[in-house]
Amino acid sequence: MRDLIAVARGEAPADLVLKNAQIVNTFTGEVEKASVAVHQDRIAGVGDYRQGKEVLDLEGSYLCPGLIDGHVHPESSYLHPAEYARAVVPRGTTAIITDLHEIANVAGLEGLRFYLRWSKRLPLDLFLLAPSCVPATSLETAGASLGPQEIKRALGWKGVLGLGEMMNFPGVLAGDSQVLEKLSAARGKVRDGHAPGLSGKDLNAYIASGISSDHETTAYEEGQEKLRRGMWLMIREGSSEKNLEALLPLVTDNTYHRCLLVVDDRTCGDLLREGDMDAVVRRAIALGLDPVRAIALATLNPARRFGLEGYGAIAPGYVANLIAVRDLRDFRVDLVFHQGFQVSIGDHLFLIRQLFIPFKGTVDILGGKRITQLLEMYFQGMSAGVFP
Repeated sequence: MRDLIAVARGEAPADLVLKNAQIVNTFTGEVEKASVAVHQDRIAGVGDYRQGKEVLDLEGSYLCPGLIDGHVHPESSYLHPAEYARAVVPRGTTAIITDLHEIANVAGLEGLRFYLRWSKRLPLDLFLLAPSCVPATSLETAGASLGPQEIKRALGWKGVLGLGEMMNFPGVLAGDSQVLEKLSAARGKVRDGHAPGLSGKDLNAYIASGISSDHETTAYEEGQEKLRRGMWLMIREGSSEKNLEALLPLVTDNTYHRCLLVVDDRTCGDLLREGDMDAVVRRAIALGLDPVRAIALATLNPARRFGLEGYGAIAPGYVANLIAVRDLRDFRVDLVFHQGFQVSIGDHLFLIRQLFIPFKGTVDILGGKRITQLLEMYFQGMSAGVFP
């Protein structure tokens, strides 16, 4: 902190100075011309900074906070965590919030640990919510089941923000004892929702349980009611569900601070062809949303919803997750910085720490390899020390 303060005051050189930038201010909705001084993984200051161990001239490019996906299931990309990072980080996504309930459906808590171990080695910040509905319904045959005790264990892990989407809204409304025990275990933490079509007294009851967001809204009137009842409205534009055009009129001067953009699910093909959160921001701008406000819905707002201190803005003391774009409306990401280090240029991710992929040759997934077998191979590789 002492060194950070010295850099901020201009008394010591920064590790990195990004000069001649047009800085997107998600606090005020402005664009300001300045330089940014970075010390280690933090922004030291915004202003007239020239001294740095490394100085990068952005030549008037727009500097934005790294994009945050407030609700995503990365497993839906069909990619290994390292390949997922390679797909989304060059597109500007530097942090995700996920409950990983799809891998949990297959391998339970060990599946979560597998993904978390890999995330620590990648230039992508992963914030976990404990998956609340594994399996999703009692009619589903899954590879694992997470009851209240497993949920409590996961909630006790370092960095777990709260409870993932409560898909079992009928269980909430009926007062199912196991559902209520899971919700109670997350008291004081974030409790994410999944409430398609709920309204009136049923919506009141669902929110009264402590659930404070929803990503399943598809209609204007539905979203309006949820905003009026105090929910965070997650506006989804993914591979399977596309609700942005219908819900974007809800984003007004009075409501925008309670709205955020998310993808929920995006396949590897869509990541390749269209992009990730950058594609959602781009689409929102094309539909008429102010570019700076669109960026705020994908940065500051998810950070505030999930209590991510130091994320979502370019300001002193904030994490140096930054992206540079030449045109705000076109919103094509040129450079990505993660925790103070440049990690991509264009479509190329070039900083992944000590990755070791355990497979030699190809795996014919379409030929019948089940995901459980693949996970077993991963876990055996871990046990044998083949890879971290």
